[in-house]
Amino acid sequence: MTFESWKFDFLIRAADDGVPASILNQVSPFLIAATGVAQADMVQPEARKTLQHYVERAVSEKRVAQGRMSLAQHDVIFDQIESDYHVNRHVVAAIWGMESNYGSIRGDVPVISALATLAAQGRRTPMFESQLLAAFEIVTRGIKTPEKMLGSWAGAMGHTQFMPKSYIDFAVSANNGHPDIWAEDPADALVSTAHFLVCHGWKDGLPWGTPTNVTETENRHSLRHLPPQSLTHWKSLGVLPQRAGTMDYEARFILPGGFVSLGFVVSENFDALLRYNNAAAYAIAVGHLADRLQGAPALTFPPGGDARGLTQLEMQFVQSRLTELGFETLGADGFSGPNTEMAVEAFQAALGLPVDGFVGLALLRRLETL
Repeated sequence: MTFESWKFDFLIRAADDGVPASILNQVSPFLIAATGVAQADMVQPEARKTLQHYVERAVSEKRVAQGRMSLAQHDVIFDQIESDYHVNRHVVAAIWGMESNYGSIRGDVPVISALATLAAQGRRTPMFESQLLAAFEIVTRGIKTPEKMLGSWAGAMGHTQFMPKSYIDFAVSANNGHPDIWAEDPADALVSTAHFLVCHGWKDGLPWGTPTNVTETENRHSLRHLPPQSLTHWKSLGVLPQRAGTMDYEARFILPGGFVSLGFVVSENFDALLRYNNAAAYAIAVGHLADRLQGAPALTFPPGGDARGLTQLEMQFVQSRLTELGFETLGADGFSGPNTEMAVEAFQAALGLPVDGFVGLALLRRLETL
């Protein structure tokens, strides 16, 4: 389907869904293909970097220092966040730092054009069409005109990069007005972020998780598939948190970088962070940045990890080759998801390899020889 044929069809469906003709006329000139957006979607850093490279880049010493200054500069709004929403200020600040470098990089791409481009390319059409309709609702409510609705290549907006639907559903004002997440003052964006987390299950006082050492290395596959356990129970299974703490909480064990990287035990609050961005590397980086803002040391990754992540073409090769060998991935889009992970686990088990479901360079090289 060409962009123009998608646009023609989408406008008809939008009208059928009740979007007023006056709004469709207002937004239609912005339903154009945005240069570079589709390409950016294919090289998202959470998917293309190793966990170590992503976290070390995202949680740099400079970002930590800037975060501490931003916390001090906006202490009044962070006091309000902790009082009204019971969300740790360092977590909100960490999301702010990750999403826009504390407001310095909020994006200048016309959001409607970006969302239209992503919807038309077909990889996640329903999701981006839903976001487009939410953007139309923002215009309908008179909150922003299309030319002033600017953000990232993915359609995210403001200091903490809310997607249009998240704005409609979760944005709130620090002063009981219309939430202005685009303003120079970050107050509305920051309280909206706290509100988003609370609405997605954030628990006051609960750590997001912690890196671990694992003594029972041969059992890591089974450990990854256990339901949440108390930290005390994890310790009895040989999963040892690297950071001492007195709090015992329910957590699950994850190996987002495979056996060659760090493992983590993570709580319900980690899952709330995933609702902000459904990439384990992102949620770990946010949690780690929040810890660093409170004085924790940098993560230490074990030696011998992958030098780089896989390209989209390499990931597509892995998915296609696994399917050819009888380990069905249900598609080869170049992005590793649950279906690919299960196929990798089955392949690793069949060959007597360590089973972690991770698509890295070692797996790629093995598949290239078969």
